[in-house]
Amino acid sequence: MKKRIKQIIGVIIGIIIGISTTVGATTIFNSKDITYSSDKTSKTNVKDSLDELYTNLGKCPEGLSCVNLKLNDVVDLGDYISMTPTSTSYTISKDLTGYTSDQTINPSELNIWRVISKNEDGTIDVISEYTCNECISFNDKTGYMNLAGGLNLVATQYTNTKYVSKTRNVGYSNQIEYCNEVSETSCPKDTGYESDLDLINEAIGTLYTKNLAGGEAFYWLASRNYFLDGVNRANYTGQSVEGDHLVTGNVIAYQNADGSWGAVPSCRQLRPVLTLKTDIKITNGDGKSASTAFELR
Repeated sequence: MKKRIKQIIGVIIGIIIGISTTVGATTIFNSKDITYSSDKTSKTNVKDSLDELYTNLGKCPEGLSCVNLKLNDVVDLGDYISMTPTSTSYTISKDLTGYTSDQTINPSELNIWRVISKNEDGTIDVISEYTCNECISFNDKTGYMNLAGGLNLVATQYTNTKYVSKTRNVGYSNQIEYCNEVSETSCPKDTGYESDLDLINEAIGTLYTKNLAGGEAFYWLASRNYFLDGVNRANYTGQSVEGDHLVTGNVIAYQNADGSWGAVPSCRQLRPVLTLKTDIKITNGDGKSASTAFELR
């Protein structure tokens, strides 16, 4: 069937070329002015017929630029998408993280994404193929209380308003973003991070990834945890993925039995999740590798 569709495309293109040659090089025409009838498409003009045939093929025919092929019509879970965030520098305030100094990232470095969800409303969720090289530290009570919200705030810098409708840090669903104090009621152990891990495993097959430099990535989840160290110390931690495993014990702050607090800066990398808008069109690529990632119009 696909072979037959390709033959039809060739015939249509030949008709267009023939008409263009007949009317002369100085004549400009609009393909929407040319009618076309076929039981293979529901459209009546050449341009729209080609667009529909491209969609039926499920990819852009080799050597052609399919500028009206919709991403949602052809993309599969795990496919690669090329999209560059617009921000080239962002400073993460120490007031947000509780760390001893500000930290700076370049969001535009992450420009290859993997599809992890095709949503009912036509949007598409993607996660960065790699993590940033920078290791972002959260520290002390401030860092623990701000962990989920701080990571989500940083994730907003990985947007491109032409294509992206929402952002989040991987692992965020409905956790409390900013806690008012460290307690079981105001800052409980988080749940909900599992949904993103399930999406990644289903779409990509592994939680493992590398940073841009090629090293194994350890990346933050927007999720908190705490546990008692014997009877002497309560440890307040951030959760992360290391290799292909969930790690719950990245200590950010601790409280001793006498009530005093201590701080342990905990450092991990970033892996944002983006929600792409509906009706995005592509210009090239088949999405099956990073080198042939779908390019967005």
